[in-house]
Amino acid sequence: MILKKSKDILSEYILCDHCLGRQFGKISISTNKRRGEVIRNFLKHTYPDTPNINYQSPCYLCENIFERTENIIDQINPDFQFNSFHVGTKIPKDILKKEEMLKDKFGLDYQEGIKQELNRELGKKIGIFLRKEFKREKEDITIIVHPYGSKIEYIINPIFIYGKYNKLIRGIPQTRWLCTKCKGRGCSRCNRTGKMYDESVEELVSELFLKEAQGTDSSFHGAGREDIDVLMLGTGRPFVLEIKSPKIRELNLKKLEEQVNMINEGKVKISDLRFVEKELVETIKNVHMRKIYRAEIDVCLSDNEKQKIEEFFNDKEIYQETPNRVVHRRADKTRIRKVYKVRTSKENCTSLEIYCDGGLYIKELISGDEGRTNPSIAELLGKNVKCVVLDVISIEEKV
Repeated sequence: MILKKSKDILSEYILCDHCLGRQFGKISISTNKRRGEVIRNFLKHTYPDTPNINYQSPCYLCENIFERTENIIDQINPDFQFNSFHVGTKIPKDILKKEEMLKDKFGLDYQEGIKQELNRELGKKIGIFLRKEFKREKEDITIIVHPYGSKIEYIINPIFIYGKYNKLIRGIPQTRWLCTKCKGRGCSRCNRTGKMYDESVEELVSELFLKEAQGTDSSFHGAGREDIDVLMLGTGRPFVLEIKSPKIRELNLKKLEEQVNMINEGKVKISDLRFVEKELVETIKNVHMRKIYRAEIDVCLSDNEKQKIEEFFNDKEIYQETPNRVVHRRADKTRIRKVYKVRTSKENCTSLEIYCDGGLYIKELISGDEGRTNPSIAELLGKNVKCVVLDVISIEEKV
């Protein structure tokens, strides 16, 4: 079958060994070039009168591109750090059309495309040339070769840095908050900054990393977020910082941690930095970690009220509709979260410590939010109660 189809193909078209072998590339384990040589040799003995049996350029399919790979590789000269790479190629449509035509005309069910062959051949040679690792996934960069146009492009994949942050002052959001009026363009409301707030945890943390890595942009992925007026204390909130298109990948994380903490002393502190894979971003964004909050309320609790709260909110499910204060920017739905324990203070009649699921709105747990949170402390006590100061003092480790 292989010899007969090869004879029919060569009777009409001139093919190099690479392209002849590729027409049956999925049948046996061998290089396409070697397969093409073997087929051509068998044809010489079996069908010696086959036209084009002795290869003479140019190849109808590839136009001798496999003979020019060394010239292509000489153009590769990246000016950034990387340890691993993948290769992609851009093949002209007329080349691909000829290949598809040949496949249909001769019923070539086991043909391997020129793109796959070039990617593999260039990958092996570039790896030797650059002394870097060729990978098919989780590579540092992708080298896009235009073999018929003498053009090289580089896609630099992001780096991801895990850490934890403490927010030590109130009044700053976790991430950059665009002005709601101008959407970041700059207007009189935001004093031409394009932002609702001058600073954010994201900006205070990422600026130095972005500069050091010479990246084009960054994204800050937090394991949940605290309100602007809430402190993040304890061991900190997990986050992943994504640096896009970094020219420098080998960062001294310990040194950067010290520098960020020194520059932002009294505002933001980071710790436990390490490089991670992209997959952790989804884990960070979707995991619900249990948390401990410290809340100050606007009423002084009696001993009887303290006991009532502690006994009632013990492994208690809470049904929360999206709070009134955020329903304009979040989906209006009912969430079910659990409060595991509430501790009151013997010394302070306005202080509560609440151990609960992540994603529970604590201010609304206290106030009831006009009945949108049920049950609530206000409902239990039968009086108006509001949270006036709130801090996150612990987040359970799950990453």
